[in-house]
Amino acid sequence: MQDYNYLLRFPFSKQAKEYISSKRIDLLSVDYKVLEKVKKFLIDEINQDYKNLEKYWFNISKIDDEIIATSYVMIYPLSKIIISIIDNTPLTQSFANYYQKRFMYFSKREDLENLKEIITDVCPQLFYDSYKEQYFISLIDLLTLDLGEDYKLQYTNLKEGNIFFPSKDALLEFLSVVLKKRILRTTEINKKEIPKSFLEISEIVKKHFLSTQKAREDLDYRFSGKLSNGDFPPCFDKLYNDLLSGKKLSHIGNYHLAVFLAGVGYTYDDIINIYKNAPNFDERIAGYQIKKIIEKKYSIGNCETLKSNDLCVADCKVKHPLQLLRKQNLTEKT
Repeated sequence: MQDYNYLLRFPFSKQAKEYISSKRIDLLSVDYKVLEKVKKFLIDEINQDYKNLEKYWFNISKIDDEIIATSYVMIYPLSKIIISIIDNTPLTQSFANYYQKRFMYFSKREDLENLKEIITDVCPQLFYDSYKEQYFISLIDLLTLDLGEDYKLQYTNLKEGNIFFPSKDALLEFLSVVLKKRILRTTEINKKEIPKSFLEISEIVKKHFLSTQKAREDLDYRFSGKLSNGDFPPCFDKLYNDLLSGKKLSHIGNYHLAVFLAGVGYTYDDIINIYKNAPNFDERIAGYQIKKIIEKKYSIGNCETLKSNDLCVADCKVKHPLQLLRKQNLTEKT
C-alpha cells in the first residue's frame, strides 16, 4: 500500500520517482495549470521565512492524500527542469536550500527507526553498527561524495577508516548536505526539446528572482576596518561568547561565525586565535577552513538563513544582522 504521506514529506526520494514512473506521468506533457503551481512554488515558497515554512510543513505533516501527494511529487522534478532552463546559480542554491531545510524539518520529528528508507535513499554508502548503535560511512566513500565546503570531516569521529555519527543531529546534518549536493547537480537541458510553456514559466520565474536577488544584495553590507566585539549582533555575539567560554559550537554555527568575523574585518590570525578556545580545536582543519572562508569572501548569512539553522536568538525586526549596525550608526550620528 502506497504511503502518500512519505511522498509528501520526501518528494525527492527514490519512492517518489518510482511513483511517477508507475503512474506513467510524462513530465514534459503536464497541463499548464500544473506549471502554474511550479511557478508559484519557485516564486512564493522556496524563499519564505523559515517560521512560515515551519507552520506550513506542520499543517501538511499528517496528510495522507494521493492527489495532494502527487502534486508535491510532480512539483519537485518539474522545478528542477525549470531551474535547469534558467541556469542561475543563486536560484539553484535557494531551491536546494529549501529541500535541505524541508528534509531536516520532517526528519527531526521522526525516530531513526522510521527513517531507515530515506537514510539509505539519500546516502546508500551509510551502514549501521548495531553494537555502537551508530551509523557510519567509510572515509573513502565520504571523500568520493565530494561535499566540499558544505561539510568538513570530523576526524574526532574517525575510527578504523570509518566516520561515525554519534548523534541523530550529526547524522541528519550530514544527510542534509548530501541531499543538497545531489539536488545541485542539475541536468543539461536542450531548450529545443522543451515545450514553449516551460520556457514561458522559466522566463517569469527568472525575472522575479533577479529582481528579488538585487534587493537582497542591497542588504549585504561589508565593513572597512574591524568591528568591535561589543557591537556584534545578538546572534553572533552569542556564538562568539559561547566559543570563548569553551563551548562546542555546531558545524553550521562555526561556519557562520567564521564568515561573520571575516566579513567585519577580522584577520586570519584574529579568527584562528578565537577558535583556539573550541574544545575540539584542530589547528590544521580550522586553519584550512578559515583560509577558505577568507579567500572566498562568503556573504554573512541573512536572518532567514540564521533562523533556519537555529542560530537566531532575538527578534531584531531586521532581515540581515548587519542592518542592526547600520541602525546603530544612524542613531549615533543623530
